Amino acid sequence: MNEETRPTLLVIDDDHLVRRAVSRTLTAQGFNVLTAGDGPEGLEILAKEEVDVAIIDIGLPGIDGIEVLRTAQHVSPLTECIILTGQGNISTAYASLEAGASDYFEKPIHDWQRFQQVLRRATQVRRLKRERRVLKRRVLDEGPLKLIGNSRVMQELRELIAAVSRSSASILIHGESGTGKELVGEAIHRESGKKGQFVRINCASFPADLMEGELFGWEKGAHSTATQAKPGLFEVAEDGTILLDEIGEMPFDLQAKLLRVLEGRTIRRLGGTRETPVNARVVASTNRDLSKAVKEGRFRQDLYFRINVIQIRVPPLRDRKEDIALLTYHFIQLFNEDEERRVRRVAAELLERLEGYEWPGNVRELRNLLHRAVLLAEGEELTLASLDGSSIIGGGSRTEVPRASDGGMPEEMGPLFNLSYADAKKDVVRAFTVAYLKRKLGEAGGNITRAADASDMLRPNFKRLMRRYGVDVPKDTETEG
Repeated sequence: MNEETRPTLLVIDDDHLVRRAVSRTLTAQGFNVLTAGDGPEGLEILAKEEVDVAIIDIGLPGIDGIEVLRTAQHVSPLTECIILTGQGNISTAYASLEAGASDYFEKPIHDWQRFQQVLRRATQVRRLKRERRVLKRRVLDEGPLKLIGNSRVMQELRELIAAVSRSSASILIHGESGTGKELVGEAIHRESGKKGQFVRINCASFPADLMEGELFGWEKGAHSTATQAKPGLFEVAEDGTILLDEIGEMPFDLQAKLLRVLEGRTIRRLGGTRETPVNARVVASTNRDLSKAVKEGRFRQDLYFRINVIQIRVPPLRDRKEDIALLTYHFIQLFNEDEERRVRRVAAELLERLEGYEWPGNVRELRNLLHRAVLLAEGEELTLASLDGSSIIGGGSRTEVPRASDGGMPEEMGPLFNLSYADAKKDVVRAFTVAYLKRKLGEAGGNITRAADASDMLRPNFKRLMRRYGVDVPKDTETEG
């Protein structure tokens, strides 16, 4: 049996002889078997690994098996749990079933064939639950254009997407972080009628040399790790759509190569000599003002004109607050299914607070906050208590998160914790880098060479950071160097 298709079991038992016997027997029968000596260790494994069935001893030390069972259902909702009980302990067996166990089995295990049947049945239930979750998630996610909202700006956005999606023109999607630019890109692809794939690359996630290989591919031997040829994303997206996410972060040198591909409609793999025709629809997105970046010499003007044939603006959440209630119930429905919760209502006071907040992290911030709230909800209603610790509890006004232009580190960190880790880190790194560069330039009297030396950096690297983050030498301190 293929390693990836073998069901994974977790045996949680404080008796090492039982763990060894169960592990050896079931491994020989085609299962992947993990083991843990107590409840906390088992729960830690459940939090990290994809486990189909957990086999839990009822008499664990410290945290008993019933409590481990209850916690496991929150840590890994799709995992089926089987309780191991002592002989004749029927009351405990029934208690475990009431607590959510799918079955129980008496120790010591003598009838291994029947035990394997119980495990096979549990793994089948787990597989069906996972498939049901995927199907329901698809139904919930595949609404019209996957863009939730009845506000005027969202209706106009959907109308614009429908109008331009079948065009061959390049599209630039502009919007703040967390507004749903990738969803707009997917909607354009879905409405286009193209038969190929929708593929995405985040231009801020790769250094120039690696990004070039991702986009255009490479031939075997093109570099030290190229043990075989690899097609680039332009080839993968043949007769489909490629989304160049955060294109404003693309290294300047690579922009010229991208422009040649867009104009010539051919690519050449790294280490190759053959020009390969490509016909992927190009959609780009950014949260930056690219026209300003062009004026500052940080983005190629010719590439800007090439990708900006049609521009689509994605509105921030603060400009469509009438959609917040609809988004809130949409996300609650998703998380009820994902986390197997039963939240049905939102308290009027909480909804009023959500609609009064400015949402610096936009829809992504709302989604992350509601995910946490659904997990912490004690009943069927979300209340202000469900958001305990959130920055919006203190009031509906926005706590400003400094961006690069502010030149400072955030003093109020609250809103950052409602963003994804990547977005929060990006905001903090940008703010720190800008503040650092400006400080060093100021101390050096605007002399870039001295500022780079003081930063223990090479001058070209220091200037590259300045260009990337839009930092200019202060006019009143600018000197040669």
